[in-house]
Amino acid sequence: MEPKIDIMRGVLLMIVLVLFNACSRETCRDALDPMPVNLEVERLEEKLFQSKSADDVEAFLAENRDFSNYFLDAPQYPHDSILASRIFSLISNPSIDTLYNESVDAFNTFEETVNEIELALGRLKQYYPEAPAPKVQTVVTGLYKDLFISNDHIMIGMDFFVGENATYKPLDIPNYILRRYNAEHLPSIVVKFISSQFAKPGKGDAMLTEMIDFGKAYYLLGKIMPCTPDRILIGYTEEEWNDTFTYESIIWASFIQNEVLYETNHTIKQKFLAERPNVYEIGDKCPGRIGAWLGWQIVNAYMEKTGITVQQLMAETDHNKIFTESGYKPS
Repeated sequence: MEPKIDIMRGVLLMIVLVLFNACSRETCRDALDPMPVNLEVERLEEKLFQSKSADDVEAFLAENRDFSNYFLDAPQYPHDSILASRIFSLISNPSIDTLYNESVDAFNTFEETVNEIELALGRLKQYYPEAPAPKVQTVVTGLYKDLFISNDHIMIGMDFFVGENATYKPLDIPNYILRRYNAEHLPSIVVKFISSQFAKPGKGDAMLTEMIDFGKAYYLLGKIMPCTPDRILIGYTEEEWNDTFTYESIIWASFIQNEVLYETNHTIKQKFLAERPNVYEIGDKCPGRIGAWLGWQIVNAYMEKTGITVQQLMAETDHNKIFTESGYKPS
């Protein structure tokens, strides 16, 4: 009887795996297959923390010139020796061990993070072959800087992205933003910086134009990161994401009744587009950046109606046309 039991267990395991894979696929949106992208990765925290003196740190700065200039702001100092002395004092502080170890532990699967970014940039290259493949560098600097991103570099201050259980947290970032500073959100934060450059901004400075600017950027991000939940792409909690759809008609009615779609006053626009814990002008449960979310929904409706290509959408600068042809009007 024992062999039959083993066979049955094997069959059940195969069924479970098939179902699991099917469920995993269902959570992903349709997307193009990525082109191969292999990002160069340097774990600079390992090199930096091996320094035995300020001279070693100065040599590190000279060896990693771009990193020193862009991430550590070396040009602000009269000489590298001054910056090197400050950094060596930092890495010699006993309390930095906790920050370093927690940072490394938080990114013990950093290969997965890099792989997510590579797949996203590979899909971006299917739309835009000229899309960059920046060099990735990580470091721990005592919460000096979180990110520097360009077409050539992705520099990550790992100590910013430890997550909610970090012993030390940046004091100048409010909690409603800090909750996104973790390994789960990092790939979409990085990729959005890079991919947004392919979404041409709309003409004019009305609220609606900027809303659709954001909407185009998030639409493209969703196409190149098909397995990342939409709420992660925009940085909402699950509750916030669900609330936006629950109260979508109320949110839209507020925009229409208060005639803010064509508002050009920067201060007023920022109430609906900028980082805020809530948009109190609409309601206590309305999350910040709700204008960006609405712009995304308008773009989704437009793409469903027109069926144009992603490249055509990104190139369109007449955002009134996008809005009009979208027919967006939540019930």
